[in-house]
Amino acid sequence: MAVNSPRNIYPSASVKELQEAFVGKQLQNVSVPAAIIDRAIVRRNCSQMLRACDALQVAFRPHVKTHKTVEVTRLQIGEISRNVHIVVSTVAEMEHLLPFLSECQDRGKNVNVLYGLPIPPSTVQRLAEFGKRLSPGSVSVLVDHHDQLQHLKIFKEITGYPIHIFIKMDTGYHRAGVTRESVEFSKLVTRIVADGDFSTHAQILGLYSHAGHSYAGSSASQAMDLLIQEIEHLQKASDKIKRLHPQIAHQQLTLSVGATPSASSIQNLIDMRDGPQELGPRQVQAFQQCLNHVKANHDVVELHAGVYPFLDMQQLATQASPSAFKPSTGPGLSLNDIAFTILTEVGSLYTERNAAEALIAAGSFALGREPCKSYAGWGIVSNWGISSSLTSGRSGWQVGRISQEHGILTHDSGFHDTKAALAIGQRLRIYPNHACVAGAAFDCYLVVDSDLPEEQHDEIVDVWVRCRGW
Repeated sequence: MAVNSPRNIYPSASVKELQEAFVGKQLQNVSVPAAIIDRAIVRRNCSQMLRACDALQVAFRPHVKTHKTVEVTRLQIGEISRNVHIVVSTVAEMEHLLPFLSECQDRGKNVNVLYGLPIPPSTVQRLAEFGKRLSPGSVSVLVDHHDQLQHLKIFKEITGYPIHIFIKMDTGYHRAGVTRESVEFSKLVTRIVADGDFSTHAQILGLYSHAGHSYAGSSASQAMDLLIQEIEHLQKASDKIKRLHPQIAHQQLTLSVGATPSASSIQNLIDMRDGPQELGPRQVQAFQQCLNHVKANHDVVELHAGVYPFLDMQQLATQASPSAFKPSTGPGLSLNDIAFTILTEVGSLYTERNAAEALIAAGSFALGREPCKSYAGWGIVSNWGISSSLTSGRSGWQVGRISQEHGILTHDSGFHDTKAALAIGQRLRIYPNHACVAGAAFDCYLVVDSDLPEEQHDEIVDVWVRCRGW
């Protein structure tokens, strides 16, 4: 392990210590705020994604940045997959998952870990130290500028094998990546494929794009349209590469596309017989044509997504995928599909204000500060432990204002019934807007399981440790 590994700099309590401290306790009896995961929902969400990819014969590369745990990574990969291909956002995540990845290789599985940002030069040595512990071909990076390539040579010098490269493509999000029409794209490809000085140090594996703009959509149809556009864009980029460099005309390139809304939209294709059709015949045909074109060009489509095991209020606002909860309350996602909540408690009540409000000891440090387009607030208070008559999953309260440690509960703008009565000291569970950001404040998740008998729904059954640092 690298000397500057966050596992050395930021030591956490051991899993055994955490399990001894929490397993068997009720949610009413743990310190707050705390991050709570419903294992049953995570399983359903992961299973639905794997089932869709298998049915449509597309590859899948889950992102681990939302949860940063070994346990959820196992569920994202599944038991039967021969390929253990993942995306990480930090080297710390790779190091945290190393025992699991080594176990997968020992079982004969193909491991490839993609560092999911255009590569900062200072990370290459740590990537190489990680790569030494796995088989050749286990590490990939993103590049979107030709000057990044010179910093990759040290990887082979340390590991003895070349690093794999995905070219990061900009398909409309404009956060990172190159367009296929740009001079930089042609220069980058030529340097990777045809420069004899560099081509022995790295191998091109494929093209990668992230449809972050799919979060702006509000239907499965919109998400699928963006997915199709992504695939078409990357296929044209692959066609250009092979036209300019015929020596790799028959090399299989991986076209890695997605974000949780766009990648999850494929789930509607396998659930079309279960209820109202969220996608029209035009989109079904267009998606299949995309896949056929990719196969005809000796390439493969790979989807990637990250927050789908947990989901959150932002994802519910996209309505991109069908509910994994059966029987579902409708054709799209609902609060029943969100696995991640923040446990907190009421600290004070302000009944004499123009509209009644309450204080919770959970602000931006526990919930994050990312907005959600479907309502003007920072989290929705669930009806957990409040009233069985509130069947929508909502309590009538939302986190209307936040500062660092304070959250102010106000009327839930999407709730039309009477707000539930609150009491000082009452425990609450809040659905966050963005699970990736809200989870970052916590070292571990307290795990419950709604598939257990109802009287055990609030019992902590496990503790999942998140990695820390970068």
